[in-house]
Amino acid sequence: MGVWTLNPLVIFARVREGNETCAWVGLLHFAVLAVVLVAMRFDHRELLGVNIWLKPAKFLISSGLYLWTLGWLLNYVEASAFAQSLLGGGASILILLENVAIVTQAARGVRSHFNAATGLDATVFTVMGVLIITNTVLIAILFWWFCVKPAPLSAAALWGCRLGALLAVLASIEGGYMVFRQAHTLGAPDGSAGIPVLNWSKEAGDLRIAHFIGLHGLQVLPLAGFWLGELGATAGIFILAALHYLAFFLTFLQAVAKKPLFF
Repeated sequence: MGVWTLNPLVIFARVREGNETCAWVGLLHFAVLAVVLVAMRFDHRELLGVNIWLKPAKFLISSGLYLWTLGWLLNYVEASAFAQSLLGGGASILILLENVAIVTQAARGVRSHFNAATGLDATVFTVMGVLIITNTVLIAILFWWFCVKPAPLSAAALWGCRLGALLAVLASIEGGYMVFRQAHTLGAPDGSAGIPVLNWSKEAGDLRIAHFIGLHGLQVLPLAGFWLGELGATAGIFILAALHYLAFFLTFLQAVAKKPLFF
């Protein structure tokens, strides 16, 4: 099918075809990421044992990839142009506002998540929760479109898109469980010793692991589906998806059992 590529210029052009807003707001996230990385170099304040700018950096990377993925995937559904524009533009605004909150709270030297220390902090986290819930609804709509309004695709590509979108919805729901618990670490306080960069707990269960695996299924499974479709290996996408879903559920259960990923 000739659609498999990891060339960022080709990907950006394809994202723009799907949704201009996703393309440019995603690029904005990567531009802000560069600023945050500079801030990390010169601002050595810490929060929960890590540099204050590490969390914004991770969210900016993840959000930029998400928006580019969304724009790319919108090429492969046959919903109306208005509906697609509304979904892509709406998701871009929601994600942008969430990251504005995360970066602003980092600049203030306070937590963006699970923070009700002041009225302002509680309001910020509440607003972020509303943004995330709304975005989850949009991902669910994308999944529905792939079920009822897909563009002509190979079976592997179509199932990769469906299963990737569904897994992202499940991961968002799992994120809601973190909000319910008001913490991402189970069995130790948030901020306990973690692995480098990702900072997943080395001492207790960490709900962020399953969240990460699930959300990024939105990139892994569709990309793999297009690639396997070109190879004519349709069964491969179901095998890969089964492994990805299994990793998601097992790491969630491991976190609930208060066990670290590496023990």
